[in-house]
Amino acid sequence: MIVKDVLKQGYPFVEAIASALPICDEFLVSDGYSTDGTYEVLQKIAAANPKVKVHQLQWPTRKDVTVLSEVTNEVRSKCRYKYILSIQANEIIHEQSAPLIKALPEMFPSVDTFSFPFIQFLNEYKFAEGFRLRFAKNNPGIVAKGDGWTLGASNEFIRSKILRGLAHPRRVYYYLTKGVEFVHANPCFDFRSRAFYLPNPIFRYWALFPKNFLEKCQRHGEMFPLDKFHKSYDELNANIGNSEVFWKLGSKFLEFSKDEHYPEALGFIEKEKHPVIIQEFISNPNAKEYYVREELFDLLRKL
Repeated sequence: MIVKDVLKQGYPFVEAIASALPICDEFLVSDGYSTDGTYEVLQKIAAANPKVKVHQLQWPTRKDVTVLSEVTNEVRSKCRYKYILSIQANEIIHEQSAPLIKALPEMFPSVDTFSFPFIQFLNEYKFAEGFRLRFAKNNPGIVAKGDGWTLGASNEFIRSKILRGLAHPRRVYYYLTKGVEFVHANPCFDFRSRAFYLPNPIFRYWALFPKNFLEKCQRHGEMFPLDKFHKSYDELNANIGNSEVFWKLGSKFLEFSKDEHYPEALGFIEKEKHPVIIQEFISNPNAKEYYVREELFDLLRKL
């Protein structure tokens, strides 16, 4: 996991780490020299659970989404066990899914990469879903891609395969398609890469609090050339104190396409179906920003 000032951004990073620890022998976190208290919380987490190893790395200052994969791959290169699991600071692995993820290497020892279902949430409202390749053998040719949203074949891996296959044009085509499969993470039929359903998807909380949602949209507007981040914020600002109205507006604000826009009756998941560790936030109408719950450190000591 990589983090930088995620405490003030409202990312449930403590819960994210706690949800992954039952799967991991070691959990590496790279902090980009946070100034909001994130690093101090990470040190406290590491003191509570020796599995957690905290590193610091200065992030490049350019406004480019590939910065995220660059710093992710820096800490990914330090992974020393047989498999790697990559999660982001707002992603919670459901407690019912963690045992199955841990068992996958034994169940499918020949499979190199696993893609898992994700649902993206604005508080309790889901607005998009899909598969992301996040679990793989610790092969140096498998790295974070793009803005770190998925694992995939490194450019060096694809290039070497193409060069080796120049004498056999069909192999060039094969390796190109393999690269696409590794990046887009959809081949449920391939014996080397599986899109694998879990008892519950990964819960990705794009935003938990209205203020953080607005700030994140504005940051994305600077980084991504997408129209949805350049809409008017007036209606959202006018309803920032009314959570129910705000999140419905927010889910419409982030419509990617008509196919990914849920009807209102299907776009809401009751708090009881969310991971237990996050339910306090989405059920607390008085919570206006993320806070670290002290009782989580008792939990972390047992994981």
